[in-house]
Amino acid sequence: MSTSVLPLSTVVSVSITSAPSLPQVPNINTLAIITQDLTPGGWAGGQAFAIYFDLAEVAVDFSVTSNTYAIAQGFFAQNPNPLAAGGYLVIIPRLQSPSLESVVACLTRTQPLVYYFSFVIDQELTTSSPSTFASIAAYAQANNIMFFYTSSNPNDCNSGSPLDLVRQAADQNTRCSYYGAPLLNGAGSQQTQIFAASYASRELSVNFGGSNTVITMNLKQLANIAADSTLTPTIYTAAQASGVDVYADVSAFTCLLTSGANNWTDQVYNQFWLQFALQIAGFNLLAGTNTKIPMTEQGMYSLKNVLAQVMSQGINNGFLTPGVWPPGATVFGNTQSLVRNISDIGYYIFSSPVGSLSQAQLQSRTAPLVQIATLAAGAIQKVSIIVNISL
Repeated sequence: MSTSVLPLSTVVSVSITSAPSLPQVPNINTLAIITQDLTPGGWAGGQAFAIYFDLAEVAVDFSVTSNTYAIAQGFFAQNPNPLAAGGYLVIIPRLQSPSLESVVACLTRTQPLVYYFSFVIDQELTTSSPSTFASIAAYAQANNIMFFYTSSNPNDCNSGSPLDLVRQAADQNTRCSYYGAPLLNGAGSQQTQIFAASYASRELSVNFGGSNTVITMNLKQLANIAADSTLTPTIYTAAQASGVDVYADVSAFTCLLTSGANNWTDQVYNQFWLQFALQIAGFNLLAGTNTKIPMTEQGMYSLKNVLAQVMSQGINNGFLTPGVWPPGATVFGNTQSLVRNISDIGYYIFSSPVGSLSQAQLQSRTAPLVQIATLAAGAIQKVSIIVNISL
């Protein structure tokens, strides 16, 4: 090019900035099996886990006679299951040397390596080591993950049992069930955690991006699981009080009967989705702008707008609902606006005026507190009917 010809940038200068790669909502359609089985010989040296989308892959690594395979079979057998919602199964062998690694140590070691939202183990601990079981439940509660566990001991449904102590400790992230009949794998050993994995798979199948997709586990059926032949009305009553779910024959219909004593499983699961979705929406707004979100009412409007999109999706997928704000429930902001918004759209989002912040708060660049009110849709799980007949 002749040095006498000036470039176009002399008149028009253009720079293009690519959008940053932002984090996604964590994949809460994922389950890990924490297993005592040996690390497969075919794994690369130092490999700590493997992700599976197919039961045949598990058979290759662990053999069809292993406890790991039996539990994985329960996971993959359910319909729908987490794969339909973009989920997967992680299998993590516990270290064998110098001694068998504890479940909590295994969780601590592997959580930074691979993401999994929930887990099952391959043993019953409530009878042999209740303190170990309690420590696992406490870990799940403190680390925002869900632990699915099944006991075959009917005494675990009673008041004061290890499962009931989970309820008393409000360790809602641990979901307890009772199944006393044998579940046999190829090796012929009882493995009640097949039930736990089957239960988890059915619950973790929700696609929160859909319409009316959230579920209740009550009255749901689990594939390849027969009704618990050991269940009695006495055990069922005790389980209801202790927050333990059971698998029953209800007038020849096999289904789960769930308890809300330690909150409902679907409520705990759905609340995790809402928490994660709101966190990611707020973060991506702040990280996704090439300039900044100003500390102004317009900036706060942008923040509340992305949060409102999450709340609207909660209405759409059926977790949340418009309705009447209960008398005595917490109110904030403009009470009339709160009541009206809950009634009309199902949620109310409020933040204090930016002008009310102190100089120190402004300098810290921390937005005013954002408060959200909403109603959970819940689920109809029992019905009483009165029929009056007159002649």
